Amino acid sequence: MDSNEFHKWLIESFGEEGGKMAWEQFSSLPDSIKDELLSQSHLPSPSEMRKIYSAFQAAGQEGQEDKGAVNQPLITQMALKTAEEKHFKNTISALQFDRLSQATSSANLWLDSASSTLPLPEKTKILTPRQWTEGSVKAWTSLVTPMAQAMQEAATKYFMQLGNWDYEIFAGGIPLPGINADRQSVIRSVVKTNFAIQLGSAIGEMSILTLASFDYGVRTIGGKAGALIAENLDAFAQDTQLPKEEVYAFYALREMAYARLYNSAPWIEGQICTLVYKYSRDMDLGNYDTTPDFSSVDFMNPSGLSNLVNLSTFKTKDTEEQKKAKESLQRLLTLVESWVDCVTWRAGSAFIPHISELREMMRRRRAEGEMTGKVLAKLMGLGLDPKYLREMCAKWDKLSGNVEERDKLWSHPRLLSKVDGKEDDGDNGNDWDLDFTNLFKD
Repeated sequence: MDSNEFHKWLIESFGEEGGKMAWEQFSSLPDSIKDELLSQSHLPSPSEMRKIYSAFQAAGQEGQEDKGAVNQPLITQMALKTAEEKHFKNTISALQFDRLSQATSSANLWLDSASSTLPLPEKTKILTPRQWTEGSVKAWTSLVTPMAQAMQEAATKYFMQLGNWDYEIFAGGIPLPGINADRQSVIRSVVKTNFAIQLGSAIGEMSILTLASFDYGVRTIGGKAGALIAENLDAFAQDTQLPKEEVYAFYALREMAYARLYNSAPWIEGQICTLVYKYSRDMDLGNYDTTPDFSSVDFMNPSGLSNLVNLSTFKTKDTEEQKKAKESLQRLLTLVESWVDCVTWRAGSAFIPHISELREMMRRRRAEGEMTGKVLAKLMGLGLDPKYLREMCAKWDKLSGNVEERDKLWSHPRLLSKVDGKEDDGDNGNDWDLDFTNLFKD
């Protein structure tokens, strides 16, 4: 391609005025860059370039207007778009609502004999998959905001240190009219956009797996009493060929157990946020297990921009502090889940004939990674050990001779060593009761 053909291509891509600006930028490039561009055998079509141009314009505009670490509207949009691909009915019949409401009422009565935690005055919500997806975005966003911030800073720093990144990164060196200023803001916004797209997609993928709001060990929906996802519970009952009423009762018990524990020991949720923050603050792209290869990202293709930061491959080697934070978080989530498992079993065994099968199915789902949560699994490599879960459940069961004394162990995190015999090195003992929830909101 000669310079005249390239000039014509710029005008077709960006219009008369934009093409003129791009040509002036092209003319000011070093000869080596100009020769490389003109020697390319294939350039994107003008329509593809317009998509790239629009993406960079939007990223640059967002960088000027929005200083937050996460783009919550985009996360919501992607979560709902992904969830819609699951072809949910997103309706709740009067019969479903009545049966699930009765299940939660019964669950609270049964729990009174198995736990000293108090019932909640609020009613458990009955939701559609869409309602859970849309409502959970705020909780997930609040939880991972420190990681989003750390990832943006690390990625921006990394790309700024690359040689000649002005030409190598942005659209393969093709000049984009008006995208000269503040390239750092643009790359930060592109990373932020990619993070939002992939986080939203992960939440949307979870919409078909989620049966209750505490399935992942964290509160994913507003309200103290949790929520049950009617359509997903019906699908689960059909797949397992177990009575629907028993499925309702089992998951209502689990949800009530989680809700009552978190209400009686509010430090748990604050500590989860604290540990995610501790993990995030040491994130550094210069600490890769292996050297990252960003050359595989196709910057000449609009869809290639979405691969700039891939949450499934964007892994660094954990520092010692990060390892401690992750181990502490895994320990805390395991102790909570095993307590819920123990209490659910003791409260429901006299009322749910197939509780053994339901309990084993829950454990299998967790062992297969379904219940870790795609968000924390992708961002932190977080997973709960099935064997350790069973061991902790057995220990909680042994302590259940005196239910009140057992549940008092949740009054302070240091008392949990009486369950697993471990001292939590990830907690310095001074910040366990700090409420970081508002700090992490955008």
